[in-house]
Amino acid sequence: MQLISDIRLREAVDRWAFEEQLADVPQVISAVRMTGEYDFQLRVACADAREFETVVDRLKAELGVREVRSRLVLHEVALDPGRAVEP
Repeated sequence: MQLISDIRLREAVDRWAFEEQLADVPQVISAVRMTGEYDFQLRVACADAREFETVVDRLKAELGVREVRSRLVLHEVALDPGRAVEP
C-alpha cells in the first residue's frame, strides 16, 4: 500500500537535517518541500497499516515531525510526461 502524507515539522527542527534523515527511512519513497500549511509531502510505501504506524511513530520520535495527515493511494493515473508546458 502507498500513502501520501502531509508533514508539519516542530518549530525548532532544521528542515535540511530532516531532509537528510529521510534517507534512513526506507518506506519513504519520495519527498517534496511544500508551501502552505504543511512543510513536506511524503510518498510512503508500506506492507500494511501496522508498518505505516511504525513509520509515523519514527517520524515523530526521531525526525521532529509534529503532525501527519495521510491519504491512501488507490491508483495512479498515467499521463504523458511530454505534456509539461515549457516556460
